[in-house]
Amino acid sequence: MTADESAQSGRSRERSPNTTAALAALCLGFFMILLDGSALNIALPSIRAETGGSMVAVQWLVNVYTIPLAALLLSAGTLADRLGARRVFAWALGGFTVASLICAVSATLPVLLVARCVQGIFAAGVLPTTLAIIARMYPDATQRARAITVWGATGGVALVAGPIGGGLLTEVLGWRSIFLLNVPIGATALWLTWRHIAETARRDDGSFDWTGQLLAIAGLGALVGGLIEGGERGWSSPLTLVLLAASVLFLVGFVGAESRVPSPVLPLTMLRSAPFSASIANGFAFQFGAYGLQFMLAVFLQTQWGYDARTTGLFFLPFAVLWTFATLVLNRRWADRGMRWLLITGSLTAGVGAVMCSAVGEPDRWPAVLFGSAVVGFGCGLFGPSCNGAAMASAEPRCAGLASGVLNTSRQVGMAIGIALLGGCLAAPDPIIGARIGIILTAVCFVAIAVLSVRYVPRRSAAQ
Repeated sequence: MTADESAQSGRSRERSPNTTAALAALCLGFFMILLDGSALNIALPSIRAETGGSMVAVQWLVNVYTIPLAALLLSAGTLADRLGARRVFAWALGGFTVASLICAVSATLPVLLVARCVQGIFAAGVLPTTLAIIARMYPDATQRARAITVWGATGGVALVAGPIGGGLLTEVLGWRSIFLLNVPIGATALWLTWRHIAETARRDDGSFDWTGQLLAIAGLGALVGGLIEGGERGWSSPLTLVLLAASVLFLVGFVGAESRVPSPVLPLTMLRSAPFSASIANGFAFQFGAYGLQFMLAVFLQTQWGYDARTTGLFFLPFAVLWTFATLVLNRRWADRGMRWLLITGSLTAGVGAVMCSAVGEPDRWPAVLFGSAVVGFGCGLFGPSCNGAAMASAEPRCAGLASGVLNTSRQVGMAIGIALLGGCLAAPDPIIGARIGIILTAVCFVAIAVLSVRYVPRRSAAQ
């Protein structure tokens, strides 16, 4: 054992082996990242009123966070494997907390935009390291699956609490309170991390692949930026076309570079593993279907049925409640049936719910759409955690950070494409027909998850 390894081992022994407290730290970090993004959407009108910025400029508060988050996930996962997942998580968590404080005290919109961009950069370091640490912290397959379920449930609660809590905080204390809330949460998570999380083993594959890193960041950033601009400016916009074309060039260059360097940031052999690739595809389809459908229906309810923001939020309450119930309660109760069963049952249930939502039409159809969306939420809560568990179970432990980065990248891209494509469906000459086409696309995604799970996920998954 080297001196560095001995010192690291000594530091690990000094920390309490309280895995519950360690998991709480990881879930708090994950919760903070998702809560911040979902709560801010509600506060955008208030920010615009106070700062005097244009609506386009204020909307970039969302985009300037999303683009670096999606672009840097792969790099963050690689750094976690090389430097230690705990170290990357702690630094990223601390950076995000400080950036949140700067957001809260920003006097001008440009300062707020820069701070939001910094938040997105550090969020990319938090997201993949949480799963990587869980994968290393729970060597027992059953315990690891349960921990990932708790992690996934935390994300679901954050997405539900974000709009509700964001609205209340903005109304009572002002929009700055949304960012200030991150400070005590981040500080608590940092203390728990320092006290209870031991450093993970490091992977040394030789020289650092700077070319691959830069090409991946540029390609993913241009792709997500192009999708965002396509949804806002139109798909024929010069900026949209330039960004999408650039993303293709960068990503093709990335694949070419990875096939030639001795220590690639993303070993292509990793993607040749059918179970892992199927899990990544499932993550993409999950985000496309679940979040894309929710976004499209929210826009439809307000633009076509005349619902206000509060009524729209209440409309999705059954969706959120059933999602949380299936994740927190049923996933744990049915864990012994295996991830394959949960994936197939949950995705087919969500597919049935999506088909029910295709009854969308005149406002008097609201009961069918309400019930269908609730069924979608139930199904997604049932199989969502298993998407994460299956991906981590099919990857080598030494590449846990990279595997988490690839998974979260596919999910972020899936959500961006889902929002852009399904939002574009509503621009059809007949919005009702466009909405139905979009809903059918989400149903196809859910069925695809079931098919891939039947084919590539073992009957008794090793993660259960």
